[in-house]
Amino acid sequence: MPETPASSAALKIDGSLAGRRLDAALGELVPDMGVRARRRLIERGGVLLNGRRAHAPGQTVRQGDVLELVAPCAAGTLPSSPWGYPLQRPHVLADHAPYVFLFKPAGLHTVALRGSAAPSLEALLPEMLPGTRLRLLQRLDFETSGLVCAAVSPEAEEAFRRAERQDEILKDYLALLLGGLEKPVTARAAIDMDGGATVRVRDSEGETGRHTRFVPLVRWQAREAAAVAQALGMPDPKAELTLAACRIGRGARHQIRAHAAWLGLPLWGDARYGGGSGPAFFLHHGRFHMAAAECRCLPPWLPALAETPGGASAAARRWLDASVSADIF
Repeated sequence: MPETPASSAALKIDGSLAGRRLDAALGELVPDMGVRARRRLIERGGVLLNGRRAHAPGQTVRQGDVLELVAPCAAGTLPSSPWGYPLQRPHVLADHAPYVFLFKPAGLHTVALRGSAAPSLEALLPEMLPGTRLRLLQRLDFETSGLVCAAVSPEAEEAFRRAERQDEILKDYLALLLGGLEKPVTARAAIDMDGGATVRVRDSEGETGRHTRFVPLVRWQAREAAAVAQALGMPDPKAELTLAACRIGRGARHQIRAHAAWLGLPLWGDARYGGGSGPAFFLHHGRFHMAAAECRCLPPWLPALAETPGGASAAARRWLDASVSADIF
């Protein structure tokens, strides 16, 4: 058996683990953590290999190596910004019994990562709604802000899952894309979530509920994009930018990010998918619709665009306030 040092958050690699991938060996230290969560933890700097932060889940470990979990909250943090956690706090947006809608800011995990004490929306629920046991029905990426739907009962959760399976749920997002989106387009390519932390887009067509509809709301030329970058505290992209409306059904992990990159218009600042090396990307879940409940929420970063060309604030509001049509793909 592998040797475990005195600290329960450390593991010394012995002959039985030598030669294995880092993410596989980490399973001995955090056996209840799934492989995807282990990969995310490594990529976000939450694991030390021989005292140094490891970032490559696939690197090989050798006999005698020591793995350690980083101190709480060290993994997965965004640069401080006026529209990210902790300056933006999670809160209750609406209570449409038996569903509750919550706001998750960027820079906050949706659910707690096993082996990490980093803050999460899930961990903060007791102080937001004391005495209420909520079941989170969605997950947003760490860097994504917006609506998260929760159920107050197992029956409500099952009704939600049934509506998902029947493609009766619509989720509308706002995103800033690197490049100029000329006209509405639907990305129908299948999403492959089995290839690790970065999902891939297949050549085949995916299920309808996992298509992504992109609609341009405001398109900024390169000279105008410089003003957008200044307003948001981002590096000048020296390229066009597009404020796009995005609509999905059931959705899949990183679906909008991967489909946008597949179209050649990655989310601005999304380094994983080719959107540049900015400190953050801008993706916001702004509207949720199902027969039993609907909720809307504007992105915290939208007011910063009030003085930029193109009327982004008004365009975003019109999109989120427009009537919902299920025939969108």
